[in-house]
Amino acid sequence: MDANSQYELYLIKQELQSIINELDDIAYGLNTDFSNIGSDMAASCVSRVSSMYRSAKRKLDSIDTNKVTEEFAAAHSGC
Repeated sequence: MDANSQYELYLIKQELQSIINELDDIAYGLNTDFSNIGSDMAASCVSRVSSMYRSAKRKLDSIDTNKVTEEFAAAHSGC
């Protein structure tokens, strides 16, 4: 994987982490700042979405960019 692709993957992972952090903050706020009946359910739903994004990020983190072949990268680059 070339340096450009590695940097793009890095940016994607950074943005994904930012989204995860924002979702966690929203869930925390729903749990602490609101006291109506639906807030617990809403916070739980937001936490589940955050968990799915966290799982996707773990998969991206596990990619060994040294093992991505040029042929694979060229076939999946969108160019």
